[in-house]
Amino acid sequence: MASRGFLIRFIDIGLIVLFGFVMLSDIDVLSQVEMSTGDESQQEEPPVERTVVTVAIASDGVFSLVDAESGSVISSAVSAVDTLEAMLRQIRDLSAARGRETVVLIQPDDNSIVQRTVDVMDLADRIGVGKSLQTARPEPR
Repeated sequence: MASRGFLIRFIDIGLIVLFGFVMLSDIDVLSQVEMSTGDESQQEEPPVERTVVTVAIASDGVFSLVDAESGSVISSAVSAVDTLEAMLRQIRDLSAARGRETVVLIQPDDNSIVQRTVDVMDLADRIGVGKSLQTARPEPR
């Protein structure tokens, strides 16, 4: 009989805590997703053309910019983040003039300082270009 009273008290406390959480929780609708109709599926947007710029970070923290499409080196020894920002802004503006979107592909060296990678990611956010981080290196043939 004593264990039965303990069980009822335990259930009572559990329900009080549960109702407390329900009363404190925010039940507002945070977002609403509109479902597409059949008419919109026929109007496909053209694919976005992108200019991909690879920013390689060497183990000593020096940046190298490479045009990913042609493989040509834009700059091979940029050490200041301000200089890198100016170059990426110029690339972004030229790309936008041609109707293209700029994406920065970040390739840090395994021995590079992580802060340099974070600097490039922050820089991409600041100037409004897309970014992607590539950590795995392709196997040499």
